[in-house]
Amino acid sequence: MRFVIPLILLVVSLAAPAEQTPSLVFEGCTDARGGPIPAVAEPSQAAFVETRQGSAGAELHYNADALPRRKDLTRAFLFAQACARHNLGLAPTGLSVSEARKADCWGLSTLMRSQLVADESGVAAIQADLDLSADEWARLPGPARAFNLGACYREAIRLPSSAPPSGNQRDLNACLHGCGDRLFRCQGGALSASGACMQQFETCEAACGR
Repeated sequence: MRFVIPLILLVVSLAAPAEQTPSLVFEGCTDARGGPIPAVAEPSQAAFVETRQGSAGAELHYNADALPRRKDLTRAFLFAQACARHNLGLAPTGLSVSEARKADCWGLSTLMRSQLVADESGVAAIQADLDLSADEWARLPGPARAFNLGACYREAIRLPSSAPPSGNQRDLNACLHGCGDRLFRCQGGALSASGACMQQFETCEAACGR
């Protein structure tokens, strides 16, 4: 089954009174089969984001104001990381550090594909803001760990531009997307820049004429 890349909308509420700080709104998470994972705002919960079971399946309940010391983009990353657990078919809680770091990388990749992070400076800004306290970790799925988003950025697979294609670019994009899909399945979401899977990707990419 084709793997569906999650999209995240980061929206600032325009309806908030002028004296209040607008809250972030998150949408667009999917599971490993492409099914929707609803995002439900819970302003009263202590956790920034947590998975709950709703009537139709898993839901991500979040309080966008639960981490007031963190920048909007950092909170977008932490939500994307929670979404990535579902998107990669991982458990929402109880992950090993290795599994959590896989979700870290896929969460960052989501922000890059959504054009919320454009370059290495954007990655560095999030990394610098992730000096989480014990209280902040208690509001997140965990496990508590050191982040290495620079490594995620360096290992991120190259994908075609999201700009509207023209002419032969459509065929090239379709070919490259196919290569990317096969690479992701081969690597199991690890986003490694080396190994047999990456060699196969480079061969596929070359065959596309890139």
